[in-house]
Amino acid sequence: MMIKRLPLLMALLLGGLVLTGADGCSSDPNVEGAKLDFRNKDYDRALQNLNTALEKDPDNAEALQWKGRVIDAKLAEVRDPAEHEALFKEMTDAFRRAMELNPEAADEIEQEMRVAFFNEFQRGIDAFNRGRSNEAEYSTAVGHFQNATYLMPDSAGPYVNQAYAMLNSGQAAQAIEPFERAIELGEDDSDSYSYLATLYMENGRAADAIPLLQEGTEKYPENADLQAQLLNAYLATDQIDEAVAQYGRAVENDPENKLFRYNYGTLLLQLSRYEEAIEQFAVAVDLDPEYANAQYNLGASYINLAVDINEQIQEMDDKLREDRDGLSADQQEARQAEIDALVERRRSMFERAIEPLEMARELTEMEGEDSTAICRALFQSYVQTNNMEAAEDAEACMEG
Repeated sequence: MMIKRLPLLMALLLGGLVLTGADGCSSDPNVEGAKLDFRNKDYDRALQNLNTALEKDPDNAEALQWKGRVIDAKLAEVRDPAEHEALFKEMTDAFRRAMELNPEAADEIEQEMRVAFFNEFQRGIDAFNRGRSNEAEYSTAVGHFQNATYLMPDSAGPYVNQAYAMLNSGQAAQAIEPFERAIELGEDDSDSYSYLATLYMENGRAADAIPLLQEGTEKYPENADLQAQLLNAYLATDQIDEAVAQYGRAVENDPENKLFRYNYGTLLLQLSRYEEAIEQFAVAVDLDPEYANAQYNLGASYINLAVDINEQIQEMDDKLREDRDGLSADQQEARQAEIDALVERRRSMFERAIEPLEMARELTEMEGEDSTAICRALFQSYVQTNNMEAAEDAEACMEG
């Protein structure tokens, strides 16, 4: 998974990371001592001096600002996650209080907070990258990104990256909240919609997935995964009529969109509305003959229709046997003619399935993918149309 939003953060920090105002005079000797300690990189002693100054005057804005600076520098050395988090929050609170007490320094303090934010975000990125060789580092990354959200709670970047780190660290359910927050704040990457929708579905929240996926498919109308997820969410919540209506509208509004045709056909296929499904898949493969999934589903729709017709034949045949003694010869002949017509239609459906299935097999095997299911459907179709030589080839394909 990829870390998101780094380019945004770099743009945010454009203008430099140089601290200003470090050499001003202070009326508090402890603050002056802390400045010297800071230059000497003795951060613990600097914090002792600043805390002493704040014990004397909790509203000492200069001491608070310097406390934030010192902790930001010290954080680079703190590896323990709990200690790091506590210090990060202490730094953030110090900067915020300093800004409240000294609005004239707001721009300067805000820039320093951006520096601290970037530093923590970068730690998260570094930990995430280390996670590729040490999975425990993904949890470390989670902590750093979570800290960054404490400092800048209205920035989407840390939330979405926290969510990805959680997914990689095995905390899938916990990733829901940061994904939600990221999207609320403007994160609109298609992967974020897809991952959050998947998490909703996996955690029994299919109803929550629907509005999310509706938003996602509006932003990314060509994204097949989001379209399929929305379809599954509708089915999972028994909103069949809504699903049919939505996909019907999509096709009506954009009849040349092969993806809409495919998704609508897939829904109709699942609802056993085979003739309607055939119509949609037929248009999809006309628009793109190399659309392997549409070719396969077109063939599958013909086969399912043939199976339905076969059930009708069996029912009519049973009924004819049951009623034969009470029927005249003409009546028996008429019924048999109806059965024979259905037998021919059944054979015709299997025959029509062959061409798209052969195309689907060719395309699938060209991509180096498994064609076993397609060969199984072809075997059935060949047998039903008495093409035994082709059936042997399909059988060999089924057996690998």
